[in-house]
Amino acid sequence: MKWIQLSIYGVVQGIGFRNFIKNKAKLLGIKGYVKNEFDGSVTVVAGGNDSQLESLKEYIKTGNGYSVVYKMFEKEIPPQTFVDFFILY
Repeated sequence: MKWIQLSIYGVVQGIGFRNFIKNKAKLLGIKGYVKNEFDGSVTVVAGGNDSQLESLKEYIKTGNGYSVVYKMFEKEIPPQTFVDFFILY
């Protein structure tokens, strides 16, 4: 399993974006979390195989109809122990 952290910038808070990501991640079988940041960005920590993670990134870029992603940064991170995908508050 590969683990990544995504930092997502744009119109991504206050529009149901975290719930959208959570639902797509669960559908894909990805583990981890999504969280709003104080600077207006959203952070995603996600674990899955390459195909699952690529699909999640495509969903994020396409958005939920209200979101607009301007930038997304990705970095690989050490293995995590999450057993589900959730919204971190």
